[in-house]
Amino acid sequence: MPPHSLMSNLVNSYATLADFKAYVTARGQTSTTDATDDGIVQYLLVAASRYIDLHSRRRFYPSIETHLFDIPYGRDVYLDDDLLSVLTFSNGDASAITDYILKGRTTPYWCISLRDVANVTWETNSDGSSEQVISLLAYWGYHDLYSQRAWAQVGTLSAAITDTTTLAFSATSGHSIVAGNILRVNNEIYNVVTAETNTITPIKRGDNGSTAATHLISAPVYAWQPMEGAKMSCLEIANSAYKKRFGQSVGESATITGAGVVLTPRDIPATAQAFIASMVPLL
Repeated sequence: MPPHSLMSNLVNSYATLADFKAYVTARGQTSTTDATDDGIVQYLLVAASRYIDLHSRRRFYPSIETHLFDIPYGRDVYLDDDLLSVLTFSNGDASAITDYILKGRTTPYWCISLRDVANVTWETNSDGSSEQVISLLAYWGYHDLYSQRAWAQVGTLSAAITDTTTLAFSATSGHSIVAGNILRVNNEIYNVVTAETNTITPIKRGDNGSTAATHLISAPVYAWQPMEGAKMSCLEIANSAYKKRFGQSVGESATITGAGVVLTPRDIPATAQAFIASMVPLL
């Protein structure tokens, strides 16, 4: 068993403990379905996810953030991160901009632009500054099929959410929620710590940059569906590191200490390396 400090919650992990157990069982590693090593496995899944982020220079989970930009010379605002969906786009004088287009064949988008027919010009702020005054509140992250499959409705609230820290939940037939899922109700995001039959406990209200809010009974509950390449790479990396603890794979062992998990390039399977390399931004 790892030290207690290694009992990690699955925060923005690209695979859950349930995913890992299904993955290794399918590969004949039935011993890892034992709960004894659950803490280690969860830590490895999070470490693998952050390894993917670091080396791809992207993140494959959703985060709500406000990014600020200088007033451009033309109509295009070139973005500094992967854009998934816009919540509010504001001019330098804080007025809302609604007549815009997003550029990119699919998500993520790389540019937001005023439409040619838009009766809008860029405005400075009240101090006359043009620097860092264009505001974009949005969902940021990477998903190649954001509008088609990134969020799947998995149920509804069976009770309104006000100031409670748990979610009373009614699952849609064929769907379930497990620890490690990322959920969304309206525009509030939750990382799930525990999921019982009808009750979900998140790490906190208003996670991943979102804001805790009141939600009505029967509000839809959506679960994040990680990009398939990120999910499989996470599972492959975590499993490789897990096996090396027992000498089941060649090369160096993954090191697990009280300070965290250390993954070296030898811990990264070739398919995961290929996915990560393919995701590195060109610019």
